[in-house]
Amino acid sequence: MAALPITCAINGRISCSLNSTFFLPLVLYAFYFSDFNPFIPSYDTVYLSVFWLVIGLIYLLIYSDSNQRIRAFFYIGFFTIGFQLFKSNLLINSFSHYKPIVINPLFIFLVIFILTYLMRMYFTSIIKKQEDQITAVNQGITKVFQDSGFSVAQIRAERDEAGNIVQLIVDRVNTSFESTFKINLYEVQEQKAEYIFGLVFKSDFDINKYIYAKSKNRRPKEYHAKVIEKWFKIHTLQPGYNKFYIIFEDITKTKTKIAELEDSKQRYKVLLEAIPDIFFVIDKDGTYEDFVIKESDLFKIEDANVIGSTIFEVGFPENMAEKIYSCIQNSLKSNSIETIEYQMNTPNGTFLYEMRLTKLNSNSVISIARDITKRKTAEFNLEKALVRAEESDKLKSAFLANLSHEIRTPMNVITNFTRIMAESDLQPEEKMELNDAISLNGKQLLNMIDNTIHLSKIETQTVDISIRFSNINGVLRDIYNKYLVLIPDSKNIKLNLGIDVPNTDFGFDTDPNILGEAISLLVDNAVKYTLKGEINFKYEMVSNQWVKFSVKDTGIGIPADEFKNIFGRFYRIQNDINNTTSGSGLGLPIIQHYVAILGGELEFESDPGVGSTFWFSLPFKNGKGYLSIV
Repeated sequence: MAALPITCAINGRISCSLNSTFFLPLVLYAFYFSDFNPFIPSYDTVYLSVFWLVIGLIYLLIYSDSNQRIRAFFYIGFFTIGFQLFKSNLLINSFSHYKPIVINPLFIFLVIFILTYLMRMYFTSIIKKQEDQITAVNQGITKVFQDSGFSVAQIRAERDEAGNIVQLIVDRVNTSFESTFKINLYEVQEQKAEYIFGLVFKSDFDINKYIYAKSKNRRPKEYHAKVIEKWFKIHTLQPGYNKFYIIFEDITKTKTKIAELEDSKQRYKVLLEAIPDIFFVIDKDGTYEDFVIKESDLFKIEDANVIGSTIFEVGFPENMAEKIYSCIQNSLKSNSIETIEYQMNTPNGTFLYEMRLTKLNSNSVISIARDITKRKTAEFNLEKALVRAEESDKLKSAFLANLSHEIRTPMNVITNFTRIMAESDLQPEEKMELNDAISLNGKQLLNMIDNTIHLSKIETQTVDISIRFSNINGVLRDIYNKYLVLIPDSKNIKLNLGIDVPNTDFGFDTDPNILGEAISLLVDNAVKYTLKGEINFKYEMVSNQWVKFSVKDTGIGIPADEFKNIFGRFYRIQNDINNTTSGSGLGLPIIQHYVAILGGELEFESDPGVGSTFWFSLPFKNGKGYLSIV
């Protein structure tokens, strides 16, 4: 009897198993209170009967769909307990025997039945509501499934014993799916999903990555069906363990629109980049929202370094950033155009910009920065040229005034002394003195003409520079030989030449003409301002890297208060020699310029009444003929 419901349950015959429960009272009768078991008092087993009947009742309450079956079992069970009490002579006086009443077997069975039956009714109503909701949801899903504008496919997963999906089967598709992919429902039903999607997309479509994705990572993915030229956003839903919905949202129009917008943006960006300006969009708080820059390589900046940063963070000085912020507020408030000129340091140099800010909307302005470096440089150059022109005009006026005065003196001497020499009654000694005076004034006149030519070349920047290997000993010997015969006999002066390296091949790369002219002018000044004593001009090696040239005399010297003036053009110190001789005052400025051209700097020291020393050093570049002993 016990094997019967178990056998029915194993074989899946639930109704048979439930009906077998009705044999339970018969089993209890046979074991507990029949005449076949006279040795067990029935009143001692009545509670066991109640226990087993309650178990049977609960079994039916849980698994039976029929309330009539449950009520029938209750009636049979109640009768069984009453009959057992009758057999025990306790039925009539059961209320007096079982005190309190709660221990009465009939009462216990009745209360348990009522409680469990009410619980069943309660849970049945809940289940009914859930089923109704599920039905409504399923109906809604079915309606949405059919009426949805998206292409939807319902997929069924078939699993192995371990719960792993072995294959995916298409249960059904909606009408939108059929129209989109030009395929009918009967063609896809009960077909493998991999085959169907490969067929509709005409390419490999890995559906597994959408089905097997973790729920937390199941975000819509975009898929480009190249053959049918469509874009889809694929959504995956799993309403059941083996049930999936694959939703294809056609985003082709959106993608096309985005592509068109990108093309339009790129087109406008190209147009903006064609304009030689920098465009910034700055919000009211000074934060960069966007920018377009043509020469990004010039500034070496990227979007990430600018967008999101403020004008206080991109490198502007604090006062400049405050000025820009003030202009932003003024432009937003009064809808005005604000203009600022500023300087920007970049890895490729310093540039000047003109920034114009105008209102873009209520929260931001557009800033247009134009490179005005060339314009400003031209303006600066024009200003400098104007200043130079004015200075040149003044210098020319001073030069002409000075030159007319200085030329007149030697010309008068030459003219008058030449006329005197024409007289026949002059003694030979007198003719010699007149001849020396004429020669000296002619030399001064030639010097003024040479200095004028040098100044003209310097002013017009037409000084010819020819850097080549120069034999230094030969340059200095030529100067020595030239001035040795030009020293007037009236002056007791000894001219000395100092050569540090006697090798005839000694020299280095420089311009021998400019070097010779600079030293010649220094020697000429030394001869002019020395009445007696010595003039030493020489060169010497300094650390095998520099060649130092110097001219030292024992002349009248220069007062300390005139040191700052001697390099001024047309400036002549007031002394006895300058008062009695002519000169242009251009010698030292010309020497200073020539030395600078060669890469040196003219320096001097002087002591009035003792003499002066002028020197400069030039780099020993590609030198030859000099052996260094270590």
